[in-house]
Amino acid sequence: MTLPMSPFTVGPEDPRYLELSHSDNHRFAVEPAEFHLPRTPDDVVASLRKAVADGRAVACRSGGHCGQDFVGSPRRDLVLDLHNLNTVGRSAEGPGVRIGAGATVDQAQKALFRRWNASLPLGACSAVGMGGLVAGGGYGPLSRQLGLAVDHLHAVEVAVVDESRDVRLVTARADDTGDLGDLFWAHTGGGGGNFGVVTAYEFRSPEHLAAGPIGLARASSRLHVQKIVYPWAAMDEESFVTVMRRFFAWHERHGAPETPENSLFASFFVNHRNSGFLQLMVQQDADVDPEGKILRDFVASLTEGTRAVGIPRGGVMSWLTGTRYMSQADCGDVMGARSASKSAYHRATPTDDQFSVLHRHLNSDHPGQASYVMFNSYGGEINRRAPSDTAAPQRDSVAKSSWFTAWQDASMDELHLGWLRGLYEEFFAGTGGVPVTGDRTDGCYINYPDTDLLDAAHNRSEQPWHHLYYKDNYARLRSAKRTWDPLNVFHHAMSVEL
Repeated sequence: MTLPMSPFTVGPEDPRYLELSHSDNHRFAVEPAEFHLPRTPDDVVASLRKAVADGRAVACRSGGHCGQDFVGSPRRDLVLDLHNLNTVGRSAEGPGVRIGAGATVDQAQKALFRRWNASLPLGACSAVGMGGLVAGGGYGPLSRQLGLAVDHLHAVEVAVVDESRDVRLVTARADDTGDLGDLFWAHTGGGGGNFGVVTAYEFRSPEHLAAGPIGLARASSRLHVQKIVYPWAAMDEESFVTVMRRFFAWHERHGAPETPENSLFASFFVNHRNSGFLQLMVQQDADVDPEGKILRDFVASLTEGTRAVGIPRGGVMSWLTGTRYMSQADCGDVMGARSASKSAYHRATPTDDQFSVLHRHLNSDHPGQASYVMFNSYGGEINRRAPSDTAAPQRDSVAKSSWFTAWQDASMDELHLGWLRGLYEEFFAGTGGVPVTGDRTDGCYINYPDTDLLDAAHNRSEQPWHHLYYKDNYARLRSAKRTWDPLNVFHHAMSVEL
């Protein structure tokens, strides 16, 4: 067995190559001529400079959780895997923290809490990399209280390539104007793989949320956490539609910022019947509501007067333990699996007919090992900002959904893709098979990318893919692209166009 020439370079002969050649979604292989594993931002610049000078196709990867084939296709000569850029420390100037783009959500959240009793609204999936999470806007269980991750972004350090093929590190800050201001803004939800290689982020919370000298939001002392299982055997269609309608209606009533109800976040995993159950995961800040009345009333309201039966577990936990209890780690049936996903922002409750469509598809004959729709709480502090304040424009939704299926065998690709497409497109049949910007929906989340939106056979609406993700912000993103990546070095199937 041939060992690598350098501990920072991995080629096909290296025993690490097999692991690196797969990201989270095993439908797609990432098989470059070599991987580089930089340890510092200067390493990124050096690798990128040589690759550009040699005319080599290049891409980068943080946590590897992109659901589409944006890193491996078109085939790259070099992939920069950033997982070694994972330090968390104080900002060099003023309050705030600097977090390497290769740090995972778990690494960042633990460091923030243990060092400074601080928190950021990061995602629930602990293995996701910060580089990808923040690039797409970033949200999680604290977002109704604290907003999106990018609402706390203060600076971004990024390696860029200019027209003369020169590579340099640039730091763009929240108070920058002109081209630098556009570069910063583009990283507040413009998606990954578009403008350069992010090496680090700096965070400083908005003044009304910041606490203490670190300049970030304070972590609560305790959380109420509940996981409630609803057996499908006790869930007829009428009960199902009622529970779903009430879930959304509660969020419609409590979508404004600065209310006690913003301390509650819920993820409703509406699993296919072959799993045996549906599962609701709920957390609430116990410092806001020590008795947990908001959580208790929310959960009780969903099933009152229906046949549905909820089996709860959980309790009051310290903050870090509670967040880990609620996390969605990489484990179980999704590991090593092939998968597909879609998304939607919801401005209002779907119709009963739409919920009936969902019920029928979830009770169909389907062999999926992990097939579900996940409805997540949204709104609250997220909705304080205007659509153009950040590149992430969806600022008046009450819920967000993720549509997902996973399987192992490549021979079952069309079966599973067909099931997911059939469900999603029938659910949104009234708006061309996709959640257009309108009265009830507001497009899709770029961190759950879906190349079906490029295809007129699946997106039959009049809104192109980039409007579904970026709405009117796309023009400014294209302008930033022309300025900061004029050679289109960084591109993929759904990258911002020159």
